[in-house]
Amino acid sequence: MVSVQVSRARKDQEKVKEKRYRCSISEKLAHQLGKSRKGHVRLESDTLNAYFVVEEIHEDGSVDFRTSKRGRERVGMEPGDEVNLRSTVPLEDKDEAFPRGDIAETFWHQNGAEVFISCPHGGDIEYNTDEMGKYLFKQLLGLGIPSTFWGLHGYYSPEGKDATRRWHVSKPVKAYDAYPGLKQLKEKNQSFRYGIGFHIQKADHVGVGGMADQSIRERIAEAIRGPVPSKYDIRTDYEEMKLTGKGTSMSMNHFVEDYQGIQIEMPRKVAYNKFHSLPEAVADVFAELL
Repeated sequence: MVSVQVSRARKDQEKVKEKRYRCSISEKLAHQLGKSRKGHVRLESDTLNAYFVVEEIHEDGSVDFRTSKRGRERVGMEPGDEVNLRSTVPLEDKDEAFPRGDIAETFWHQNGAEVFISCPHGGDIEYNTDEMGKYLFKQLLGLGIPSTFWGLHGYYSPEGKDATRRWHVSKPVKAYDAYPGLKQLKEKNQSFRYGIGFHIQKADHVGVGGMADQSIRERIAEAIRGPVPSKYDIRTDYEEMKLTGKGTSMSMNHFVEDYQGIQIEMPRKVAYNKFHSLPEAVADVFAELL
């Protein structure tokens, strides 16, 4: 842990100001925390905590931490405030994270796992997505299919519905050292046959995206047609989806052979109401594929 003062982003730091979760840290602080550009850090203030992405590493050693006004507002900071920075973002215990609106990590790994289940936006961020991933893990276990589950659970603080603002983690594989479970996967050089992630989107359709072959995504789409209410289209064509799930830095693609990852993006009500029946349908498909 390192204690620093919060400073304003410079006028020329457009990339830092572009996103509220970005910051700039000094070379000295980067060395102390073992961080490079695009690394993730945990910030702890007197009232709220949040994660930040290191967008820039600056040379000015007199200022250790810079962020924009929107970045400061995430945790109620003012320039000159003292905060603590840590190199690891999540807590280990959900019971500790929940009451104070923090974030925790779950990592379940089975030897010989063939499916990687990635749910980085669980808890109150994208409600029930982590529950869907955990239920899929259990369903696969019952089918004799070993899998690995990695999830983050970010919670509202007592001050309001602020989990997404503080804990909606972006591209954690680029900063795997900040997440102990991902670090273990990297160290194991683990690779899986398939990956899958569950997410909530602000769109009125279910998208079955990711980088898996079209035929596999269509099989998933057909299987989940049962539990998904008929008023929602289920789409596998990238051009028809709001969020495609394409990209090798997305965790459900990143750790998988040939990037055969599947991303299921759902309207909120589907995740809220179908968090058992939809993973059951997905498990049936994997039972046929493996």
